[in-house]
Amino acid sequence: MPHLGLAVDQPIASLLTAESASWSSEYGELAVDLSLVVLLALVVRLLSLPLLRRAQQTTRERAAVSASGAARVPGGAPTAAGPVVAEVVACVVFAAGLEAAMFFVPTYGFELLRSQVVFADTDGMAMDLDLNSDDVMVRALVIGAALLALWLLSAHLSRRALLTSGMPPAVAADDRIRRQGLLRLGLFAVAGALVLPMGVLLAGAVFQAVALLSARRLPAPAESTGTTAGTTAVLPRPATATAPATAPVPAFVPAPPPAPAPAFAPAPVRVPHQPLNGHEPRRIGGYLLLGRIGAGGMGTVYLARREGAATEVALKTINLELLDDPDLLRRFQRESEVLAMVPGAYTARVLDTGVDAGRPFLAMELLDGRPLDAHLRELGPVRSPEALRALALALAVALSGVHRLGLVHRDLKPANVMLTSAGPRLLDFGIAALVDGTRLTMTGAGPGTLTYMAPEQFGEERVGTAADVWAWACCVVCAAHGASPFAATSTGGVIRRIVDTGPEPSALAAVHALDPALAAVVTRALTPDPAARPADGSALLALLTDAPQEDLRAEITHGWNTLRL
Repeated sequence: MPHLGLAVDQPIASLLTAESASWSSEYGELAVDLSLVVLLALVVRLLSLPLLRRAQQTTRERAAVSASGAARVPGGAPTAAGPVVAEVVACVVFAAGLEAAMFFVPTYGFELLRSQVVFADTDGMAMDLDLNSDDVMVRALVIGAALLALWLLSAHLSRRALLTSGMPPAVAADDRIRRQGLLRLGLFAVAGALVLPMGVLLAGAVFQAVALLSARRLPAPAESTGTTAGTTAVLPRPATATAPATAPVPAFVPAPPPAPAPAFAPAPVRVPHQPLNGHEPRRIGGYLLLGRIGAGGMGTVYLARREGAATEVALKTINLELLDDPDLLRRFQRESEVLAMVPGAYTARVLDTGVDAGRPFLAMELLDGRPLDAHLRELGPVRSPEALRALALALAVALSGVHRLGLVHRDLKPANVMLTSAGPRLLDFGIAALVDGTRLTMTGAGPGTLTYMAPEQFGEERVGTAADVWAWACCVVCAAHGASPFAATSTGGVIRRIVDTGPEPSALAAVHALDPALAAVVTRALTPDPAARPADGSALLALLTDAPQEDLRAEITHGWNTLRL
């Protein structure tokens, strides 16, 4: 019996040993072939790296222009797509060459890598390699799924790095660019599963890994002097100040037409900030604090970046000594809620809110530029009719979005209007209240800044959207004149102008000299009776233009590029 058992066991052991050796040989061949594909793809990718970087830079430029809407402005078209097309063609040629090379080397690994994930010819491979068909199918599906997942992941990471590293925040936040990215990834998934050989998926993962490293090492885009998104053309001011003393000075000098836009180079948002003090935190709510942008009696705004991300944000938080004030906390919470609801067009977008160790914070889109009041102090009134109209239209669009949500801003003033390279942005909804809600302030302590407050804000009646329309008109006049139309030397004088005597005639004349049609709307918006003004932002916008939304955005961008920032 022992001899019989030995006689039976020896063939089985021999068979298992032979099968084990066969599997080891097959997997050894597969490992060698995978390594050869990776090495070949890496060599070709590094040799074509200059083409890749030109294509990446072109993609960044076009994405930034698309996010700003400048692509629809005459003279502001995106850069040519030549490098991108050349990069795609180069990848296709390499993929075809790789598939041909694998065809002429009939090893187990290349047989497998020449097949698609779903439509692999497992029966043919099993016959050619003398393997079990089911075994080949399982191996093909496992290896193919792994290679497809690797390719899709590396493609997603490389595109995300390309559109966030050193790019304006508006690019990463643009819904259209996000949809394009999802569509691109979906097409990659379909093509990778049904069409492309597994070896091409592996080579594609190598290509995308190199692209990821390249995107993270692209130099910060140089600032451009063209009239495109992310930058603003520096146009000469009207020459009235340098005219001879004896020469007649016209009422206004039209701004010269914007120069043709050169190839766009998106610039990262550069916000002046100060280093952190020793007592200030280094992290709040998962954000690394990089510096202090500004501080006030209520809170502090920091330059911050979420840990593990490249995009910088403006993080606003309440000062520690004020955390025991329930009214202040309620106001801060209110601002967070309002900003989260307000549409993104021409308003500062809220990106995140939370509470960290009892300290509430609000992460907002980081904006370049400066407030309108600072611009007027440093550079004087707006002299371009196109820029003034762009400002008026953008603020009207912002108010229409606010009012559609049933909100009233209640503190629209030049300090809350940020002039950015991509257009005006309306800020600070901290004292906004629901139109149908209870006032957040005590009777007699109405919110707002005196010279921009409507007559009804001095009484007991409820303040509605018409008060924002009044403040809009004051801001437009201030932009053209340099000061509010109701400015006076005393508080009593300001109130008397608002309630009784009306706006300063020379202030309204400044708007009329630049844009008579705009001046007519401004005059109507400054009617003392709220019922006689445009009822809200939508009604105001209807008086200003009947252009479709796309044309309106293009007009705002085009006009804004005539403003010297």
